[in-house]
Amino acid sequence: MKSGFRALSLFPMTAIVMASGTAFAQTNDALTNQARQVIGAAQPIHVQAVITGIDPSTRTLIVHGPRGDSTVLVNKEVTGFDQLHVGDKVDVQYKNALLSNVEKVTGKDQGLRKRVDTQTYSPASGANGASGFDSSRQVEILATVVRVDKKHHTVTLRGPWRTETMDLPPDVAADNLKKGDTVHAVFVSAAAVKVTPVAASK
Repeated sequence: MKSGFRALSLFPMTAIVMASGTAFAQTNDALTNQARQVIGAAQPIHVQAVITGIDPSTRTLIVHGPRGDSTVLVNKEVTGFDQLHVGDKVDVQYKNALLSNVEKVTGKDQGLRKRVDTQTYSPASGANGASGFDSSRQVEILATVVRVDKKHHTVTLRGPWRTETMDLPPDVAADNLKKGDTVHAVFVSAAAVKVTPVAASK
């Protein structure tokens, strides 16, 4: 499968991997509503980052910032997307990728890494009435825990195509996870409402 990214070794955002014999793909309304609540409650953050990958077909960027690599879905109202290039340094306002559910995996699926992109939807206004976050992708993965940061309540997961750090849900104790665990994780991809080249923002 060819990736839409204009960079090497980047995963295709629309790839669908079916986990046969398991209930891996959960596209029910309850799961979607849970994801809506997670992204709606998140506070937007602002960082400077370098673009390392672009997928024009899905308006998706991979950016490298203070927390490492992040996959960011850019809001359709953000102008100038077509003028962005790999290597550009940009100011980004976005909501970080957030886990809505994470469970340890045992048995035959232990050690596997798979991914399912379930859907894109348009939630209501975000935290404190902040608008603009109208595009988010809900993703399910089987991944390996690389690092657990108890201080910042984050977990770094190595999935089928890349490694990414995400915020843990408030109801998930970091002590319940450890390096090397195989987990079934459901998360909402990061969503950006502002992406401005650093030179243009000055």
